[in-house]
Amino acid sequence: LPGAPALSRFRLDKLLGELQSLDPRVSGLSARFHHFVDLERPLDDAGHAVLARLLEYGTEDAADVPGELVIVIPRPGTISPWASKATDIAHVCGLTGIARIERGVAYRIAASAALDAAALTRLAAPLHDRMTESVCLALDEAGSLFAHHSPRPLASVPLRSGGRAALV
Repeated sequence: LPGAPALSRFRLDKLLGELQSLDPRVSGLSARFHHFVDLERPLDDAGHAVLARLLEYGTEDAADVPGELVIVIPRPGTISPWASKATDIAHVCGLTGIARIERGVAYRIAASAALDAAALTRLAAPLHDRMTESVCLALDEAGSLFAHHSPRPLASVPLRSGGRAALV
């Protein structure tokens, strides 16, 4: 679900300068929050209306630039503090069918020529914190936020006896 603009004009201009230093073809940038919802069961019309009202915040005064999509999401396998609070609020509002709400930022990068996946991946570097966030180049890739995996068995790495080779 798309949301409000994610960044101020000042911050967008600063990021635009960084992107243009990486690739001079870049001519514009916009950023909008995007919400991803993991449902335990489908919402009825009233539930959809409550969710839409909950996710209406911020201002709507900024327009998106046409361009290539780069989505920054929390690292899959983690739950952001924002998601914890938003999910709690949804449950208090009666939306018990929601397992989790997560928020990302959908950037649109305008350029004078088409940008391929390699160029977009390079341009994503200043748009996210690689320690806590991941980059997707399509909305359907964000489904990885809600992937459930079985825990792996505990393993030991003999660093003292094996050194770097054991770690590799």
